[in-house]
Amino acid sequence: MHTNVISISRQVGSAGEEVASAVAQALDFRLIDYQVIQAAAEDAGVSPETVSEAEHTPSLMTRILEALAKNPTMPVAAWADPMPLTTSPLFTSTDYRTFVEDVIRDVAQQGQCVIVGHAAQVILRDRFDTMRALVTGSTQHRARRIMSGMGVDEKTALKTIERTDNERVDYFRRFYETGWLTPSTYDICISTDRLNPAQAAELIVSAARLR
Repeated sequence: MHTNVISISRQVGSAGEEVASAVAQALDFRLIDYQVIQAAAEDAGVSPETVSEAEHTPSLMTRILEALAKNPTMPVAAWADPMPLTTSPLFTSTDYRTFVEDVIRDVAQQGQCVIVGHAAQVILRDRFDTMRALVTGSTQHRARRIMSGMGVDEKTALKTIERTDNERVDYFRRFYETGWLTPSTYDICISTDRLNPAQAAELIVSAARLR
């Protein structure tokens, strides 16, 4: 079976967003990341409050999928500082988290997409047409990227790494009973310490085509 969906998980400062963008461009797949889903949700009038109204969920799903279809892929920053996960509705609202999981499944069903984050590597683990990639790196190299991207000092960069890593490890342990950085969760794990984003993307694309 050909690879029809690629999920990309990434540690902050690993240039995972750039890698995902390059993979999507090389395969001519849609890129679905946090910004795209957030923009589609806003366009569709979807919020944690509206999702909690169970009887409206089917129509909300239709609206957000229609909004996703209209929204072009957004440009990806050279690095990203994820918002604190503990304040996100993905962490605080079971209804909203379940809704986003359904969105991820429906987007994957449409095919030909690269999905960044959103626990897609777990949500789609039973899909044989999905390849799951992890983009990682050492603390030292990730800190350098964050310092350059944010214009912050090393102490702030290291705190960002510690916060985001710990939040995501806890998130996956709490809600999915799996390890976020466990190698067996993925089909391919790539460090960007010695590879630039284009090279890392080339490896993922090659692996996808091999399947």
